[in-house]
Amino acid sequence: MLVREIMTCPALSIHADADLDAAIQLLAGKRVTALPVVDEHEHLVGVLSEIDVLRRAVEPDTRAHAIPVQQTAPLPKTVSEIMTTSPHTTTEGADVTDLIELFTKTSVKSLPVVRGPKLIGVVSRSDIIRALWRTDADLLDDLRSAFHDYGQDSWKISVEHGVVKVGGVGSSRERDIAAAIARSVLGVRRVHVIEPEDPAA
Repeated sequence: MLVREIMTCPALSIHADADLDAAIQLLAGKRVTALPVVDEHEHLVGVLSEIDVLRRAVEPDTRAHAIPVQQTAPLPKTVSEIMTTSPHTTTEGADVTDLIELFTKTSVKSLPVVRGPKLIGVVSRSDIIRALWRTDADLLDDLRSAFHDYGQDSWKISVEHGVVKVGGVGSSRERDIAAAIARSVLGVRRVHVIEPEDPAA
Protein backbone atom coordinates (compact mmCIF):
# COMPACT_ATOMS: atom_id res chain seq x y z
CA MET A 1 0.00 0.00 0.00
CA LEU A 2 1.44 3.36 -1.03
CA VAL A 3 0.88 6.74 0.58
CA ARG A 4 -0.73 8.24 -2.54
CA GLU A 5 -3.46 5.59 -2.37
CA ILE A 6 -4.70 6.62 1.06
CA MET A 7 -3.56 10.20 1.73
CA THR A 8 -5.94 13.12 2.17
CA CYS A 9 -5.52 15.54 -0.69
CA PRO A 10 -5.55 18.51 -0.80
CA ALA A 11 -4.22 18.95 2.71
CA LEU A 12 -5.82 21.22 5.27
CA SER A 13 -3.05 23.68 6.14
CA ILE A 14 -2.39 27.08 7.66
CA HIS A 15 0.11 29.86 7.00
CA ALA A 16 2.98 30.52 9.35
CA ASP A 17 1.90 34.11 9.98
CA ALA A 18 -1.73 33.16 10.73
CA ASP A 19 -3.33 34.09 14.02
CA LEU A 20 -3.00 31.29 16.55
CA ASP A 21 -6.68 31.52 17.46
CA ALA A 22 -7.58 30.72 13.86
CA ALA A 23 -5.32 27.67 13.98
CA ILE A 24 -6.87 26.43 17.21
CA GLN A 25 -10.33 26.91 15.68
CA LEU A 26 -9.26 24.77 12.70
CA LEU A 27 -7.83 22.04 14.93
CA ALA A 28 -11.01 21.92 17.01
CA GLY A 29 -13.52 22.45 14.22
CA LYS A 30 -12.02 19.94 11.77
CA ARG A 31 -11.09 17.48 14.52
CA VAL A 32 -7.53 17.05 13.31
CA THR A 33 -4.52 16.56 15.54
CA ALA A 34 -2.04 18.61 13.52
CA LEU A 35 -1.90 21.20 10.74
CA PRO A 36 0.88 21.50 8.16
CA VAL A 37 2.22 25.05 8.12
CA VAL A 38 3.09 26.61 4.77
CA ASP A 39 4.60 29.81 3.42
CA GLU A 40 3.27 32.03 0.63
CA HIS A 41 4.45 29.49 -1.98
CA GLU A 42 2.64 26.59 -0.28
CA HIS A 43 6.01 25.17 0.73
CA LEU A 44 6.02 23.25 3.99
CA VAL A 45 7.78 25.17 6.77
CA GLY A 46 6.51 23.34 9.85
CA VAL A 47 3.66 21.58 11.63
CA LEU A 48 1.36 22.86 14.35
CA SER A 49 0.15 20.00 16.54
CA GLU A 50 -2.15 19.76 19.52
CA ILE A 51 0.96 19.24 21.66
CA ASP A 52 2.48 22.51 20.41
CA VAL A 53 -0.68 24.34 21.44
CA LEU A 54 -0.93 22.65 24.83
CA ARG A 55 2.69 23.39 25.67
CA ARG A 56 2.59 27.11 24.96
CA ALA A 57 -0.90 28.49 24.52
CA VAL A 58 -2.46 27.78 27.93
CA GLU A 59 -1.56 29.76 31.04
CA PRO A 60 -1.71 28.08 34.49
CA ASP A 61 -4.87 28.76 36.50
CA THR A 62 -3.90 30.23 39.88
CA ARG A 63 -7.10 28.87 41.49
CA ALA A 64 -5.74 25.32 41.27
CA HIS A 65 -2.41 26.01 43.00
CA ALA A 66 -1.65 26.39 46.70
CA ILE A 67 1.28 28.69 46.02
CA PRO A 68 1.39 31.61 43.59
CA VAL A 69 2.18 30.67 40.01
CA GLN A 70 5.17 32.42 38.51
CA GLN A 71 4.38 34.76 35.66
CA THR A 72 5.13 33.06 32.39
CA ALA A 73 6.26 34.49 29.06
CA PRO A 74 3.63 36.30 26.98
CA LEU A 75 1.20 33.97 25.29
CA PRO A 76 1.98 33.35 21.62
CA LYS A 77 -0.16 35.06 19.00
CA THR A 78 0.90 33.52 15.69
CA VAL A 79 1.41 30.00 14.41
CA SER A 80 5.11 30.57 13.70
CA GLU A 81 5.82 31.21 17.38
CA ILE A 82 4.98 27.68 18.51
CA MET A 83 4.99 25.43 15.42
CA THR A 84 7.44 22.55 15.11
CA THR A 85 10.01 23.31 12.43
CA SER A 86 11.70 20.57 10.37
CA PRO A 87 8.87 18.07 10.96
CA HIS A 88 8.75 14.45 9.85
CA THR A 89 7.41 14.18 6.28
CA THR A 90 6.73 11.52 3.69
CA THR A 91 6.28 11.29 -0.07
CA GLU A 92 3.42 10.00 -2.20
CA GLY A 93 5.39 6.94 -3.33
CA ALA A 94 6.38 5.82 0.16
CA ASP A 95 5.38 2.44 1.57
CA VAL A 96 2.68 2.75 4.22
CA THR A 97 4.39 0.08 6.35
CA ASP A 98 7.31 2.47 6.87
CA LEU A 99 4.84 5.06 8.23
CA ILE A 100 3.28 2.50 10.54
CA GLU A 101 6.68 1.90 12.14
CA LEU A 102 7.05 5.64 12.76
CA PHE A 103 3.49 5.98 14.09
CA THR A 104 3.95 3.10 16.53
CA LYS A 105 7.32 4.29 17.85
CA THR A 106 6.54 7.99 18.28
CA SER A 107 3.68 10.29 19.28
CA VAL A 108 3.26 11.37 15.64
CA LYS A 109 -0.32 10.85 14.42
CA SER A 110 -0.10 12.31 10.92
CA LEU A 111 2.53 13.28 8.37
CA PRO A 112 2.62 15.96 5.68
CA VAL A 113 3.08 14.52 2.21
CA VAL A 114 5.48 16.58 0.12
CA ARG A 115 6.66 16.74 -3.47
CA GLY A 116 9.97 18.53 -3.17
CA PRO A 117 9.30 21.46 -0.83
CA LYS A 118 5.61 21.66 -1.72
CA LEU A 119 2.82 20.28 0.46
CA ILE A 120 0.48 18.01 -1.53
CA GLY A 121 -1.39 16.07 1.16
CA VAL A 122 -1.52 14.56 4.62
CA VAL A 123 -1.55 10.93 5.72
CA SER A 124 -2.68 9.90 9.19
CA ARG A 125 -3.11 6.82 11.31
CA SER A 126 -6.86 7.14 10.68
CA ASP A 127 -6.29 7.04 6.91
CA ILE A 128 -4.52 3.69 7.31
CA ILE A 129 -7.28 2.27 9.50
CA ARG A 130 -9.94 3.36 6.99
CA ALA A 131 -8.00 1.74 4.16
CA LEU A 132 -7.89 -1.55 6.05
CA TRP A 133 -11.62 -1.54 6.75
CA ARG A 134 -12.86 -3.41 3.69
CA THR A 135 -14.78 -6.65 3.45
CA ASP A 136 -13.19 -9.70 1.89
CA ALA A 137 -15.96 -9.72 -0.73
CA ASP A 138 -15.16 -6.15 -1.78
CA LEU A 139 -11.45 -6.94 -1.93
CA LEU A 140 -12.08 -10.04 -4.03
CA ASP A 141 -14.15 -8.04 -6.52
CA ASP A 142 -11.41 -5.42 -6.83
CA LEU A 143 -8.68 -8.07 -7.10
CA ARG A 144 -10.48 -9.86 -9.91
CA SER A 145 -10.95 -6.56 -11.73
CA ALA A 146 -7.29 -5.64 -11.28
CA PHE A 147 -6.06 -9.01 -12.54
CA HIS A 148 -8.46 -8.79 -15.49
CA ASP A 149 -7.22 -5.29 -16.38
CA TYR A 150 -3.68 -6.68 -16.59
CA GLY A 151 -4.75 -9.72 -18.61
CA GLN A 152 -3.99 -12.08 -15.73
CA ASP A 153 -7.30 -13.92 -15.46
CA SER A 154 -5.70 -17.38 -15.13
CA TRP A 155 -4.72 -16.86 -11.50
CA LYS A 156 -6.94 -18.32 -8.76
CA ILE A 157 -7.58 -15.69 -6.06
CA SER A 158 -8.99 -16.00 -2.55
CA VAL A 159 -9.21 -13.56 0.36
CA GLU A 160 -9.54 -14.16 4.09
CA HIS A 161 -9.33 -11.31 6.62
CA GLY A 162 -7.55 -9.14 4.07
CA VAL A 163 -4.90 -11.79 3.33
CA VAL A 164 -4.78 -12.70 -0.34
CA LYS A 165 -3.76 -16.07 -1.77
CA VAL A 166 -2.92 -16.19 -5.46
CA GLY A 167 -2.59 -19.66 -6.97
CA GLY A 168 -1.41 -20.68 -10.39
CA VAL A 169 1.49 -21.76 -12.54
CA GLY A 170 3.96 -19.16 -13.70
CA SER A 171 7.60 -18.19 -13.87
CA SER A 172 9.27 -16.35 -11.03
CA ARG A 173 8.74 -13.07 -12.89
CA GLU A 174 5.05 -13.84 -13.52
CA ARG A 175 4.57 -14.67 -9.84
CA ASP A 176 6.19 -11.37 -8.89
CA ILE A 177 3.83 -9.55 -11.25
CA ALA A 178 0.82 -11.33 -9.73
CA ALA A 179 1.94 -10.36 -6.24
CA ALA A 180 2.42 -6.73 -7.33
CA ILE A 181 -1.08 -6.61 -8.84
CA ALA A 182 -2.58 -7.97 -5.63
CA ARG A 183 -0.67 -5.49 -3.46
CA SER A 184 -1.92 -2.62 -5.59
CA VAL A 185 -5.49 -3.16 -4.37
CA LEU A 186 -6.34 -0.87 -1.48
CA GLY A 187 -7.02 -2.75 1.74
CA VAL A 188 -4.92 -5.84 0.99
CA ARG A 189 -2.88 -6.65 4.09
CA ARG A 190 -0.70 -9.51 2.88
CA VAL A 191 -0.17 -11.51 -0.31
CA HIS A 192 0.88 -15.15 -0.76
CA VAL A 193 1.53 -16.51 -4.26
CA ILE A 194 1.21 -20.29 -4.02
CA GLU A 195 1.97 -23.08 -6.46
CA PRO A 196 -1.12 -25.30 -7.11
CA GLU A 197 0.56 -28.38 -5.70
CA ASP A 198 1.40 -26.58 -2.44
CA PRO A 199 -0.73 -28.15 0.37
CA ALA A 200 -1.51 -24.69 1.67
CA ALA A 201 -3.17 -23.71 -1.62
